[in-house]
Amino acid sequence: MLLDTTVLVEIFRSPGTSSLFRKIVEEMGDEEAFVSIIQLGEIADWAVRNGIPAKDRVDSVKEIALIVPLSQKICLDAAEIKYRRRESGYKDFGLLDGIVLATARSVKQKILTFDTDFEGETDCRVIS
Repeated sequence: MLLDTTVLVEIFRSPGTSSLFRKIVEEMGDEEAFVSIIQLGEIADWAVRNGIPAKDRVDSVKEIALIVPLSQKICLDAAEIKYRRRESGYKDFGLLDGIVLATARSVKQKILTFDTDFEGETDCRVIS
């Protein structure tokens, strides 16, 4: 399962006993975790904004998930996904969201996310 950045941030913010953390673990089950290499930049950005050492957080992500590199196909697919999602009314669906979804599809994984901009995609599990 590819973990969206919203899920990664929640893992870092929530104690292991919180209901949100337990929900993430429940949704993942025994599935292997994946992230796009671009998400390491998103995590670093979040860490810097919150006064947390970025390298520590990036290293933590690398310990829990397999990193999927970018490819030309992922980039091209991401642009199509972004355009299609925006046409369907998800005006805040950005190119990074498209890259994350295209990355998940490239490794035949579903996305686990808190981001409602992914609603309606059959290969996305949105935690409410």
